[in-house]
Amino acid sequence: MIKGIAAAILGALIVGLIAVGIIWLIFSGLLLWIAGIVIGGVLVAVIIVFLIIFVFAVIAFFALFYYLAEKSPESKPGEYKLEDQKGKND
Repeated sequence: MIKGIAAAILGALIVGLIAVGIIWLIFSGLLLWIAGIVIGGVLVAVIIVFLIIFVFAVIAFFALFYYLAEKSPESKPGEYKLEDQKGKND
Protein backbone atom coordinates (compact mmCIF):
# COMPACT_ATOMS: atom_id res chain seq x y z
CA MET A 1 0.00 0.00 0.00
CA ILE A 2 2.85 2.36 0.74
CA LYS A 3 4.31 1.62 -2.70
CA GLY A 4 1.04 2.69 -4.34
CA ILE A 5 0.84 5.93 -2.35
CA ALA A 6 4.51 6.69 -3.07
CA ALA A 7 3.98 6.00 -6.79
CA ALA A 8 0.90 8.24 -6.86
CA ILE A 9 2.77 11.07 -5.13
CA LEU A 10 5.77 10.62 -7.44
CA GLY A 11 3.51 10.58 -10.52
CA ALA A 12 1.68 13.71 -9.35
CA LEU A 13 5.03 15.40 -8.72
CA ILE A 14 6.32 14.51 -12.19
CA VAL A 15 3.12 15.70 -13.90
CA GLY A 16 3.25 18.93 -11.88
CA LEU A 17 6.90 19.51 -12.82
CA ILE A 18 6.13 18.93 -16.49
CA ALA A 19 3.22 21.39 -16.33
CA VAL A 20 5.36 24.00 -14.56
CA GLY A 21 8.13 23.46 -17.14
CA ILE A 22 5.78 23.98 -20.05
CA ILE A 23 4.28 27.10 -18.48
CA TRP A 24 7.80 28.41 -17.79
CA LEU A 25 8.80 27.84 -21.44
CA ILE A 26 5.71 29.63 -22.69
CA PHE A 27 6.13 32.69 -20.47
CA SER A 28 9.93 32.90 -20.56
CA GLY A 29 10.08 33.62 -24.28
CA LEU A 30 12.39 30.71 -24.98
CA LEU A 31 9.92 29.17 -27.40
CA LEU A 32 9.56 32.50 -29.19
CA TRP A 33 13.34 32.77 -29.42
CA ILE A 34 13.64 29.27 -30.92
CA ALA A 35 10.77 29.96 -33.32
CA GLY A 36 12.43 33.21 -34.38
CA ILE A 37 15.69 31.44 -35.15
CA VAL A 38 13.90 28.73 -37.14
CA ILE A 39 11.80 31.24 -39.11
CA GLY A 40 14.86 33.40 -39.77
CA GLY A 41 16.77 30.37 -41.06
CA VAL A 42 13.89 29.38 -43.31
CA LEU A 43 13.69 32.92 -44.72
CA VAL A 44 17.42 32.99 -45.44
CA ALA A 45 17.20 29.57 -47.12
CA VAL A 46 14.25 30.68 -49.26
CA ILE A 47 16.10 33.82 -50.37
CA ILE A 48 19.25 31.85 -51.27
CA VAL A 49 17.29 29.22 -53.22
CA PHE A 50 15.36 31.96 -55.05
CA LEU A 51 18.58 33.71 -56.04
CA ILE A 52 20.12 30.47 -57.32
CA ILE A 53 17.03 29.64 -59.38
CA PHE A 54 16.78 33.23 -60.67
CA VAL A 55 20.42 33.29 -61.81
CA PHE A 56 19.99 29.90 -63.50
CA ALA A 57 16.81 31.10 -65.26
CA VAL A 58 18.51 34.28 -66.52
CA ILE A 59 21.47 32.29 -67.86
CA ALA A 60 19.14 29.77 -69.52
CA PHE A 61 17.08 32.60 -71.04
CA PHE A 62 20.08 34.24 -72.69
CA ALA A 63 21.55 30.85 -73.67
CA LEU A 64 18.31 30.04 -75.48
CA PHE A 65 18.55 33.13 -77.67
CA TYR A 66 22.26 32.55 -78.24
CA TYR A 67 21.52 28.98 -79.32
CA LEU A 68 18.71 30.13 -81.61
CA ALA A 69 20.93 32.79 -83.19
CA GLU A 70 23.92 30.48 -83.68
CA LYS A 71 22.03 27.45 -84.95
CA SER A 72 20.05 29.09 -87.70
CA PRO A 73 19.44 26.55 -90.46
CA GLU A 74 21.00 27.12 -93.85
CA SER A 75 18.59 26.48 -96.66
CA LYS A 76 19.56 26.88 -100.28
CA PRO A 77 17.03 26.95 -103.04
CA GLY A 78 17.13 23.94 -105.29
CA GLU A 79 15.76 20.53 -105.96
CA TYR A 80 16.46 17.97 -103.29
CA LYS A 81 16.27 14.22 -103.45
CA LEU A 82 16.18 11.69 -100.66
CA GLU A 83 19.69 10.52 -101.63
CA ASP A 84 21.06 14.00 -100.88
CA GLN A 85 20.41 13.57 -97.18
CA LYS A 86 23.59 13.31 -95.11
CA GLY A 87 24.22 11.52 -91.87
CA LYS A 88 21.80 8.62 -92.25
CA ASN A 89 23.00 5.24 -93.47
CA ASP A 90 26.43 6.57 -94.52
